[in-house]
Amino acid sequence: MDFSAIAEWSVLIHPVTLLVVIADVFAPVMPSEFLVIASGSMASEGSVLLPVSLLTAALGSWLGDLILFLLFRNRLTHWLDRFRWGRAVHRGIRTAVDKAGKSPTYAGLVALRFLPGGRTAGVAAAGIANVPLRPFLAFAAVGGILWSFWLVGLGYISDVTTGFPMWASALLGMGVGTLVGLIIAAFFALKQRREVRNTHEHADSVQPPAAPTSTHATEEDGLRAQRPEQRP
Repeated sequence: MDFSAIAEWSVLIHPVTLLVVIADVFAPVMPSEFLVIASGSMASEGSVLLPVSLLTAALGSWLGDLILFLLFRNRLTHWLDRFRWGRAVHRGIRTAVDKAGKSPTYAGLVALRFLPGGRTAGVAAAGIANVPLRPFLAFAAVGGILWSFWLVGLGYISDVTTGFPMWASALLGMGVGTLVGLIIAAFFALKQRREVRNTHEHADSVQPPAAPTSTHATEEDGLRAQRPEQRP
């Protein structure tokens, strides 16, 4: 193992991770999860401090959430539309919100960030719904702390238990995290599908039946229409 290369990279891991985690809320394709997991693997090898890795991930998550929330809450998304990349980002955020739903909850601000693209959808939906700032800050902080402990812990445990090189441990942790996220996403999708089906069934059950039509009355109306009008 090239410890000199790890030492050089460890100097940059935290500032790079902070910036990428902030940007990840705008573009979920950013490799923020991999960097956070890698910092946990590096912490297990003593290259970086574990508390600093946790603080960096949580702070980046919280700052990114705040920026995106204020952008949507103050209706400043037209600033993104001035640039080609901004329009692409805006479309991606809207697509994520449509998939996750536009009725956010405080619990959703915590739970959705563990799903692919869920962090972006939950924060943007909270801004669109004008969620009060103080509760948002609190729940975003809780979500960021839990998220950082989950991913940094994955990297740390993967490196300790497997003895793989740092990059291999990070990839293993990334695979486990992705698998868990997909399972959670499938659970939420199944739950949402059941809710939609139950709503449709309930609407069909309360719909009033159509008024019965009488064949005799219909024939009588037809004869009455054909009968010439009698004048007194």
